[in-house]
Amino acid sequence: TSHVRRGLCASTVKRDYEYFDNLEIRDGVAIVKFNGPGKMNTISAGFQKDAEDILMNKVIGNPEIKAVVFMSSKSDNFIAGADIDMLKNTENKADLKDITMKAHHFFNDIKSKSKLPFVAAIDGAALGGGLEWAMYCDYRIATTSSKTVMGLPEVKLGLMPGMAGTYHLPQLVGYQTALDMILTGKNVKPAKAKKMVDMVVDPASLESVAIAQAKGLADGSVKPHKRKKDLQARVLEDVPFGRSFLFKKAKETVDKNSGGHYPAPYAILDVLESNYGKPKMTHLEDEASKFAKLAATPESEALIGIFHGMTAVKKHDFGKPKKPVKNIGVLGAGLMGAGIAEVSAVNGKYNVFLKDKDAAAVGRGESMITKNLQGKLKKKRMSNFDYSLATSRVMPMHDNSPAWTRHFGRADMVIEAVFEDINVKHKVLQEMEAVIPDDCIFATNTSAIPITRIAEGAKRPERVIGMHYFSPVPMMPLLEIITHDKTAPEVTAAAMEVGAKQGKTTILVKDVPGFYVNRCLGPFSVEVTAMVKEGVSLELLDKAMRDFGMPVGPITLSDEVGIDVSAKVGNFLSNADLGVRMQGGDDTLTNKMLEKGWLGRKSGKGFYMYPKNASKKDKKQLNPEMLALLKEYVPEANSKIIPAEEIQQRLMAKFINEAAFCLQDGIIRAPADGDIGAVFGIGFPPFLGGPFRMLDITGTQKMVDRMYAFRDAHGEQFEPCQLLKDYAASGKKFHN
Repeated sequence: TSHVRRGLCASTVKRDYEYFDNLEIRDGVAIVKFNGPGKMNTISAGFQKDAEDILMNKVIGNPEIKAVVFMSSKSDNFIAGADIDMLKNTENKADLKDITMKAHHFFNDIKSKSKLPFVAAIDGAALGGGLEWAMYCDYRIATTSSKTVMGLPEVKLGLMPGMAGTYHLPQLVGYQTALDMILTGKNVKPAKAKKMVDMVVDPASLESVAIAQAKGLADGSVKPHKRKKDLQARVLEDVPFGRSFLFKKAKETVDKNSGGHYPAPYAILDVLESNYGKPKMTHLEDEASKFAKLAATPESEALIGIFHGMTAVKKHDFGKPKKPVKNIGVLGAGLMGAGIAEVSAVNGKYNVFLKDKDAAAVGRGESMITKNLQGKLKKKRMSNFDYSLATSRVMPMHDNSPAWTRHFGRADMVIEAVFEDINVKHKVLQEMEAVIPDDCIFATNTSAIPITRIAEGAKRPERVIGMHYFSPVPMMPLLEIITHDKTAPEVTAAAMEVGAKQGKTTILVKDVPGFYVNRCLGPFSVEVTAMVKEGVSLELLDKAMRDFGMPVGPITLSDEVGIDVSAKVGNFLSNADLGVRMQGGDDTLTNKMLEKGWLGRKSGKGFYMYPKNASKKDKKQLNPEMLALLKEYVPEANSKIIPAEEIQQRLMAKFINEAAFCLQDGIIRAPADGDIGAVFGIGFPPFLGGPFRMLDITGTQKMVDRMYAFRDAHGEQFEPCQLLKDYAASGKKFHN
């Protein structure tokens, strides 16, 4: 039999399979290489069919083969997991149990029939089903490549591992580490996965080492790693009291992190705890059964919707940038500017010219970046080499730096993060246009000022675009890209590309006041002030929305963003084009707080108190002076208790209605953009999938009926938009 190496003459030899290269046999070792049609190897029905064919028909029963090596022909991934569309296309989710059990029987069958040792040679991502495939093998070798990561991220999609991950991982790394990995879905680098892999090698030697180890396993000269339990592991796993303590603590962590909104972590805990010590197939039956049940939950549907939405929002028809962006100038070294500079240098690998008015201001920005990166270094999320590279890419400069004009003269893009004032924006833009090249892109990080107005001050308006980042920039994943009527298509393409390289999820938004996220927050915030005036407890407002699934409550959010910033955006939107939708509130309290200089966390007090020496364990206290002010015009202030559900429904009705207006008016391109913007911009509960996915799951008619009831009780600001009425009447869904 002739076996051909794909790397040598793939173009001249016909492939036998769609998802695998042709089988190779070297020194008695079968080399099975994954090489699916997509960028990433994923496990699909076609993949499974090819796997069965190659293993059952070409490996088993071949006397020449003494061992098997599984590896990938793609340099950046082993197997990146199961094909999500396979789950989506399985109409009756209960069928997934039979599909997964069939896969288990297949693995058990080939291992029992062949008696061959299996080696997984991992270069690149081995995630989900990919890691589970590797764990079915007898021996695992991983490379030192920066792209090599291992993990079981199914919980992030509202699922649990379905291919024996909950069985094999604890056997390899112990229950404590396995619980952490499976419940968080985090990735692990080979250097930290010594128990999960038997060897770590350079990518160049992976294939030769894998073959050598496979031969050693076959002749008995190599022995697979066997886990040895230390005293702590024996107490936590083998002693009933210790095991009970381990799972109790794990559940407490799940309760704290999930708020009880996600069923997957609880199903994972149940499978691991209830099947301890039971036969393997009993464990796998339970895992498969619960996997199928989770796949049918609305939470999984919502989380998978976000996964697909992240892909959908990347698509655009603006073509490619005419010129690659290499050098980025950032104007303003405050919190926003320093954050933009950091993600540009660290994630984007761009050369960054960070400029402010004087050495002290730019020094503060540089210190913020250094502090953040040193934190990563301390937590080993960044190597010393990468730290040195990233910091060397940021060049600080100020108005009196003699060479700043020369540096900005070679910038491909300038992102301004200066004070939110149209005159300041125009001044900075005109100063820059005198220095930067004609083809340089000028991006403004305004949070509300229309890009059209800013571009009116430009000599080259076609090079002006909005790039609205969210604070803190290194942590917040969303970036709104805002074009105006004259923005050149290649400028938009370049902004989308830069955002992606910075590690952002970008959505395209029409140039309107507030853009998308802040526009939706406007009516939401007005309703918060309406309830404050009604006397509703401020702490209850916060707790109700946290219980709903938001990361912070609306009162705390104002303090974190800054009372001054919230008020400015609110005033701007109140005088914009939202009309009655911004009515019903009362800004008396915030205006009085501004007069007093109570701006929130940054000033030490806002709605809450922020003492300098407070520890993280100290409970936040409401600002008593703020309460006294409030009681001057609302005598019953902070005393009214209403059902949490009413708070949640009133606030979310205003947010979702505005999101629907944005879709109706073409401010966002599609429901996916609206969902992604809400989830990544304000922390809209991911288990609900975003405003449009939530409407699909809970029913648009229910929302419309609820809004009519609120309109009758509270005013015309609750009138549902026409798009919601139309979808309610037709029963149509926003997502197919």
